[in-house]
Amino acid sequence: MIISIDGPAGSGKSTVANILAEKLDFIHFNSGSLYRGITAYILKNNVDLKSIDSTEIKLETKFENNTQQVIVNNEYMTNFLRNNDVSISTPQISIIPKIRQIVDECQRSFCSKNNVVIDGRDIGSYVFPDAEYKFYLDCAVEERARRRYLEETKKNPNISLKEIENQLIKRDETDKAKKIAPLCIPKNAIIIDSTSLSINQVVEDMLKYIKEFKKQA
Repeated sequence: MIISIDGPAGSGKSTVANILAEKLDFIHFNSGSLYRGITAYILKNNVDLKSIDSTEIKLETKFENNTQQVIVNNEYMTNFLRNNDVSISTPQISIIPKIRQIVDECQRSFCSKNNVVIDGRDIGSYVFPDAEYKFYLDCAVEERARRRYLEETKKNPNISLKEIENQLIKRDETDKAKKIAPLCIPKNAIIIDSTSLSINQVVEDMLKYIKEFKKQA
């Protein structure tokens, strides 16, 4: 079974997906980790993007001790996923057609064999349009910026709230303008606005919808 959670950057998708998966005894599959893993590999190995189409990229993902590991050309990239340079470069690298194809194939291969909660920006609309349950987690950009600001200041006390808000606005614009699989509300998805909700409230709402769907089925 596949449960997809889409939404803009900073809406809490990964946190919600992780808790929901735990409650359902599913695997939480973070699609963004795959893009970050490939980006980390490209940066670490100074891969020239101009020759990316002729560059061999073997992407694997597996779970070890309940942690999703991302392996690119036999190199474990998990420890580099949250590096600042990776965060900055991932949006640009993720729109490269070859990278999208590699990531999509990896996602579909893994999820076809497991019960998963998978979060991203094009999961229910493009990667798994036939997912059993589809959610779109929305949130006002001001609130997304506030939440991320509280996280980021622990690592970078000099960053400003306005700077983070501008970063999120720019990321939203990039995601919605993609030629392939832009950020959008998937067909038949349940929309949940988390602006005034806690993470646990969002999870409980999703569980209610899932139980209701099961009754109808």
